Amino acid sequence: MKVRSATLGDLPRVLRIERASFGPEAYGVTTFLAHVFRDRKGLLVAEDDRGGVIGYALARVGLRWLGVRRGGLTSIAVDPQHRRRGVGRSLMAAALDYLRAQGVQSADLEVSVANRAAQSLYEAFGFVQSQLLPHYYGPNSDGLKMVLDIRDRAPSRRAASAGTARRSSSS
Repeated sequence: MKVRSATLGDLPRVLRIERASFGPEAYGVTTFLAHVFRDRKGLLVAEDDRGGVIGYALARVGLRWLGVRRGGLTSIAVDPQHRRRGVGRSLMAAALDYLRAQGVQSADLEVSVANRAAQSLYEAFGFVQSQLLPHYYGPNSDGLKMVLDIRDRAPSRRAASAGTARRSSSS
């Protein structure tokens, strides 16, 4: 498996993974295109040994021209047939490396309160819970905002050996 920057040709597979992971709450093509046109390298994909896309991470960087040093993870998901194999960990590590390379100092993400697997992954990378987001995902579906100070911080050893944002579906 390898992680690389996505191409427009990867978008159909990314959207299938998105729908399989998030169902009716899935982002549409316009959301991905808006991110890709703003910062093409922020969409990362994981490929299997045959070159098939099996997961993605969508990282965002603040408005650089305003000097903003914040960024984060908009979404991350792994094809359901490839979960629990370290794909999510690899995507997360690559997304944080990308944000560091862009000069981001602080990263954030949102995750469902009910998604403990994702929270554990993020905590393994050093994210901490910063705010409860009532009804973030709809009625009776709260979210958590998690933050990370990524200045000069390498992924933890546990993160590199452990296995999902916004919502997250990438064990």
